[in-house]
Amino acid sequence: MKLLLKRMLLVFAAIIIIITLLLSYAYFIEPRQFVITEETISVKNWTSEESGFKIVAISDIHGGSHYMDDARIKFVVEQANAQEADIVVLLGDYVSQSDGRSGALRMPMSQIADDLQGLRARYGVYAVIGNHDWWYDEKKVRRELERIGYKVLENEATSFDKNGQTITIIGIEDFWKRSKVDIEKVLANINPRRNIIAITHNPDSFDQLPGGISILLAGHTHGGQVVLPFIGAPVIVAKREYLRGHVEKNGKNLFVTTGYATTFPFIRLGVPPEIAVLNLTVKN
Repeated sequence: MKLLLKRMLLVFAAIIIIITLLLSYAYFIEPRQFVITEETISVKNWTSEESGFKIVAISDIHGGSHYMDDARIKFVVEQANAQEADIVVLLGDYVSQSDGRSGALRMPMSQIADDLQGLRARYGVYAVIGNHDWWYDEKKVRRELERIGYKVLENEATSFDKNGQTITIIGIEDFWKRSKVDIEKVLANINPRRNIIAITHNPDSFDQLPGGISILLAGHTHGGQVVLPFIGAPVIVAKREYLRGHVEKNGKNLFVTTGYATTFPFIRLGVPPEIAVLNLTVKN
């Protein structure tokens, strides 16, 4: 009996040690890591002249959150610039509240914008507003991003020419703010519908995406932020099928980046901070 009790105590102690080590790693180590996720995605409604079009996608910076100081934000700018992308897209949630939805910011938006300044891409930097941003003050977030020269799109479209082809970027309002957006209205003056990249914060907007758009890019989920063996992500903030990475459904394409920072409980496990580098090719 004593031997059995001793073994049980040893097992319990081992479990406590393992949990403590995992939590320590998830709090102190993984949030400081950084990966570049690269993927080539074949999409419809994309011209062959633009095969190899490179996008850097950055989401969920949450300035002032766990380990997300000035140097860390400037680091992601350096890493993004090193990719020499055609465009950079910023997919929302630049700010972090100190106390849930209504708390003061952990870092002023003006400071976050200053740290983000200097992103370079051949055809510009495009941004959308995330739920934390409109919880705070979406107009101010937009003003600060525009101050540093980035194009913010909220149910808006903009186009540029590359190799004689027109490429269009549309921004879709955050799903938690407005779950039904008239995307057809945003696309009304775009004809033919090809070479269209949509950007939004919450990937749940994918379900209402009309035809003709080559790909939708989103963030918001943090990839679950914690992913456990055999269990997956215990907590998700969007449809599970849209948790991370490339999704192809009903002939449409979505890519969800797992983001750069953390929110409560300020840990990452199995989902290190990332930026995504995507190369678009033509789907035959």
